[in-house]
Amino acid sequence: MSSHRNHSNKHALPDDPVYIEFPHSDGNSNTWPKNTTEEIDDEGCVNYMRPVDLDESICIKWRVGVGDAISMQLKYPTGNHVLRDFPSGYRMFDHNKGKAGSPRHDVYLFGPGCRFRSVPEFIPHAIWLMGDLSEQCNCKYCSKKPQREITSSMGNILRLSPSPSRLLPRTRADKPVVKSRLAERLKDSNKFYASVQRSSALPQISPHIQTDSIMLVERNNDLRAAVRTPLAECLPRYFREGELVWCAIEPIVGPQDEAIDFWPAIIDEVSLRNQREGLPHGSIPESIHQHTGYTVKFLAISRTYYFPDTMVIPYQSYICPNGILQQMVQRPVGDWEDLNAEALSKFDPCPPQPAITPTFFDTLTPFALALQIASKLCEFWCLTDEWDAKLTLPPLPRPVPPLSSLQSAIEFAGSNNAANRAPGPRVLTQTRFQGLWWGGERIWAGDLVRLKVPRSCLAPAGAQNIFAPSGPGEKNKIEINNTGGDPADFGATSRGVFLKIDSISLVDGTTGRRECRVLGMLYELAEVDWVDPNLPRFGLSENRSISAVKPPTPASAEGYPLPVAPTGYKYRAILAPGYEAVMSLSVISGRYYPCLLKHPKIKPLVAQVDIMDHDSILEVGHLWSLEGLFGGYKNSVNPRVYKATREKMMSDATKTAKGELEEHIRVRLAETDSGMEIDSL
Repeated sequence: MSSHRNHSNKHALPDDPVYIEFPHSDGNSNTWPKNTTEEIDDEGCVNYMRPVDLDESICIKWRVGVGDAISMQLKYPTGNHVLRDFPSGYRMFDHNKGKAGSPRHDVYLFGPGCRFRSVPEFIPHAIWLMGDLSEQCNCKYCSKKPQREITSSMGNILRLSPSPSRLLPRTRADKPVVKSRLAERLKDSNKFYASVQRSSALPQISPHIQTDSIMLVERNNDLRAAVRTPLAECLPRYFREGELVWCAIEPIVGPQDEAIDFWPAIIDEVSLRNQREGLPHGSIPESIHQHTGYTVKFLAISRTYYFPDTMVIPYQSYICPNGILQQMVQRPVGDWEDLNAEALSKFDPCPPQPAITPTFFDTLTPFALALQIASKLCEFWCLTDEWDAKLTLPPLPRPVPPLSSLQSAIEFAGSNNAANRAPGPRVLTQTRFQGLWWGGERIWAGDLVRLKVPRSCLAPAGAQNIFAPSGPGEKNKIEINNTGGDPADFGATSRGVFLKIDSISLVDGTTGRRECRVLGMLYELAEVDWVDPNLPRFGLSENRSISAVKPPTPASAEGYPLPVAPTGYKYRAILAPGYEAVMSLSVISGRYYPCLLKHPKIKPLVAQVDIMDHDSILEVGHLWSLEGLFGGYKNSVNPRVYKATREKMMSDATKTAKGELEEHIRVRLAETDSGMEIDSL
């Protein structure tokens, strides 16, 4: 007989637990499974239901998670609320199926004629049992609603961060290694070009903005949505058609408590939905709340679903748990037999009710392929919507007359007369693009993007035509002085740098090949009460004195305004008036996501950060980076291969991902065959 393979034992009861007992129950022990004895068949496999004791880790996880949700819903006093036991007639079972030495594990809670497969599934039913049973239960089995809709409605009571149960302390060796030098992080990056130049062709408008060019409707809509100030309790419209995102699904829990919570998908359609809300009193019977909805296509399985904006997050904001990746790497070769078109087309991670959600092991193959497709897609990029810009350059300056012989003076007069008959300003045609696909993100000319380089590495003491970083605001400066700190050590140097893209163009590079570059104004995040010593800003003449002419408009002032800055900060242009940055695409880290830290799927992760613990802050540095509060190098898109179209990017990513996964299986099969013991003939 094989020994039981238990679930992760990392969950334990919290200190000073406050126990909750159910006043009602609809449980019935007759619904419990009968095959509770472990029996190994002729093929060495088992298929039975093992009763789970209350003190086992997985059971404690459920008791703590459900108890915590009940306490928040019923507004219990603060404390570590835990279920003393499940309702009468309920029992948890661990379904063991597969090879006896390493069976699959799926946990179920049996009781009222159905089986609950996760904490979020059981929470609505548990809350109903705590009441007087006069109202209808809102769980998926009683209400017949999709679980993802129910989970979305429980945002105020469902902890999306790790459960409040006490976790085993992490040893120092387990802490992530944080490299302190930017050079180490960017050592594998391609060489890039960056400079600051004067925009002198058109003094009032940047030469890289042409108002008479035809703008795509899609680009106009996306840029307008990016700068629109979101209403209270509403999320901005973050995503654009064709972008790669994560969609929150009903958790599919694995044997070690790891869960597949998100699925990579492509935005297929963006829509505005109306949600009617009743008013408690007044003549108006109801109000209408608008939110953004997304129709998405899941990678690998090509299924289409609709998700509200509260269930969709940027692809760069989520990292697949290492435990799931280890399950894929260590998976037996025979379990990959469902890597074929027919099996993938039948798989549905979000089946309509009352269908049963697939198990963790049934999900591994399509999820592994989806992860690989998303990873390959992020390696590609392409330019879109080419157009020719005609730039008017000033005429060449007249030559200075030489101070020499009479013959030289006559020759100079002749050349000067010829110059007077020549055309005036020169016209230059430059190839430009309205946008590009940067990995999984759609970027337009006019977007505010994050740069990989932090402010501490970009002219930290100021430079020619680049202002020094802003310091702390007046309020923080007082606190720093009171604590004996140096205000010079605080300010914008700890944050990122933004580029407002005015133009995406092709130029002749230093290597003789054409290169793509972006141009525009650079910005940093300054504290709202910081006073800029460089204001008011006027243009400087050649002798560095203040010019009497009207101050030139910054290069990025035309077009769309800047999006909403993070709470407590304001944008500050860091280039001198009349100048703009010219950079290679490789400097771009990715899109900027305003107010992302308030997203219901992101906020719980940030809320648990201890601001006094440096390591705790760094663990979510990739989230801070998406709002520019950390340097872009902490969370960047790094495409390396150019593709002609977005369709080519998608098809090549799918083909390459499947080929690499099949190669992994072949390697594992070869390793298995080479390790087999073969009897001699």
